[in-house]
Amino acid sequence: MGSARTRRPGVGLVVLAALAQVACLGGGGPPSRLADGSPVRAPSVTLDGVSSRQVGTKAAALELHDAATGPVARCLDATREHVPRAPIVRRVGVDGASVTYRTASGHDLVACDGAALGGERHRTWCGVALARVRDERVLDPRLDLASCSTSSGDSVAFAWVEPGPRTRYVAVGRHGFVEVYSLIAGLPVRVAAASGIDLDTSSASFDVSEHDATGRLLRSYTLRAHVAG
Repeated sequence: MGSARTRRPGVGLVVLAALAQVACLGGGGPPSRLADGSPVRAPSVTLDGVSSRQVGTKAAALELHDAATGPVARCLDATREHVPRAPIVRRVGVDGASVTYRTASGHDLVACDGAALGGERHRTWCGVALARVRDERVLDPRLDLASCSTSSGDSVAFAWVEPGPRTRYVAVGRHGFVEVYSLIAGLPVRVAAASGIDLDTSSASFDVSEHDATGRLLRSYTLRAHVAG
């Protein structure tokens, strides 16, 4: 289960300014590569209220015939009890990669989660998540925790963010940078982070902001998710 405490944009700007200070002062700057080894790039737009130290993630929408080989095919094989409906969204971030698809019935959302271990070509998915969908919205962020870890052994948490109708970019505050996800194919955004994790309570917190197509801030909040059980 998960919860989100929403703040109005005016308040969110103050929070994001604090994130910008952290990005400028700590951690030696943003990472240089994503989980698949590709170099990081700035997002295509500048997000209001967010530090210039922004890391753009990668996303692609695939049809079923595009998923016949490679990591997406291995995801579909690992979740073969569910019939996928295209498009299938593949994402690559700093600490993890994921595949998200809606089932043929439209009632469920499925994800495969993988951490920064090995190359994308040989990626093995270390976690699977399933959530119910009602009125075109996912009912639970479906936190995936403790099954995936970075090459240094840090746990990676995965969760879905269900953005608002005008949102085109989701930004997640990290230690020393802000990770930016673009919306594609109308599916919730599967985010990943190796920070904000509390293994004792099987929970994780994500500092999220949502932005429109021009980068304007729409809202900011803390998404708190717990492992379902």
